[in-house]
Amino acid sequence: MKEVILSNCEKNFVNKSVKQGTRLDGRNLLQARPVKIYFGSNWGSCIVSLGQTRVIVQVTCDIQQPKTSRSNEGMLHINVELNPLAAQHFDSGKLSEFSILISRQLEKCFKDSKCIDLESLCIIVDKKVWNIRVDINIINHDGNLIDCASIATLAALSHFHRPDVTSNGEDIMIHPFSEKDPLPLTLYHYPVCVSFITFESGNTVMDPTYIEERVGVAQLTLGINSYRELCSLHFNYLTKTMTVEDVISAVSNYAANYAAKLVQQIKEVVVHDVEARYRKDNRNINHFKECIMMKNLTTMNSDCINIKLHKWDEIHKVESDAYMEKETIECKIIKPGEGSAELITNTATSFGEGGSNTWNISESSEEEVSDIEIAAGIQKEENKVANDIELSGDSEEETTEILETKDLIQ
Repeated sequence: MKEVILSNCEKNFVNKSVKQGTRLDGRNLLQARPVKIYFGSNWGSCIVSLGQTRVIVQVTCDIQQPKTSRSNEGMLHINVELNPLAAQHFDSGKLSEFSILISRQLEKCFKDSKCIDLESLCIIVDKKVWNIRVDINIINHDGNLIDCASIATLAALSHFHRPDVTSNGEDIMIHPFSEKDPLPLTLYHYPVCVSFITFESGNTVMDPTYIEERVGVAQLTLGINSYRELCSLHFNYLTKTMTVEDVISAVSNYAANYAAKLVQQIKEVVVHDVEARYRKDNRNINHFKECIMMKNLTTMNSDCINIKLHKWDEIHKVESDAYMEKETIECKIIKPGEGSAELITNTATSFGEGGSNTWNISESSEEEVSDIEIAAGIQKEENKVANDIELSGDSEEETTEILETKDLIQ
């Protein structure tokens, strides 16, 4: 299925909102979405959610013959899979340009930057080495896949433990986990990718969403580690008016600070999970079941744009005057999910009916509502008087006369 084309109205709306310094989800221009990391039952298995973008990663290892040029080093392979589960326009079982682009950026960030000690993966020189394979699957696409995939890859590599091996020079013996404790990978540094999108107005936003990626004119991805060192760089532009120097000078400090905080969060989560596994404390392990939302119906695509409200707990009280009684209706804002809100009235919930809309009522509309209420009240009074009149006989003009005693005497 082809990707749905954005209309000019949607593009203009996003451009104008970014130009005014606001975003559709309520974030600042240089503010990233929250990151959540969950680990599976196996070593090196994790799910990372960056806002609504979700990526699942599994790290595995096997023994292979090393390359001729690197006879004493292990190997690292990164594979990215895009399937229709993440977005409708992704084709399953086919390598697309987008998946190849993400794989190359991750290889530059982790492999070319010498993030992993590949020499420690050597078992026998020129014969046996460990081959580390990172399989990345995108399960929901809401923009900024490269950042979410890099976070998941770093968390999975930090969490992964390989079996211990002993060798007598010719034969090797792989010890199961029950005999010897598994060994973690040796990481020299911890790099992550930080992406930015620049718009026609010149404003740059961090951690773009799916619609922001499609509207922006330039995209910058920086691979930065916790030491504030640049590991990789990718710049893609649609117009030549914006150069990479202009964007880097504006966002380099934000990217370095965000990368340091992100790496610290990954380290803390990995250490907490590994310690809980060795203590066999299943209550403190972030299993996959904790990231599954129960009793909720979710879809990948929504027909409306989610706009976040700033005041969730604001309560409005609207008083409506009637002729017979006075009733106070309390309206409050509830938050059923991320980036959404709903106005609920107590009368509507108690009787199962929708109340009157009191969200944005101008002075003129209030006067019109009051006039309608007054007219309705007068109409009810007239109907009540008409119902109280009792007529006898068939004619509406019939009159009744009462005779007194003096009239009879006469």
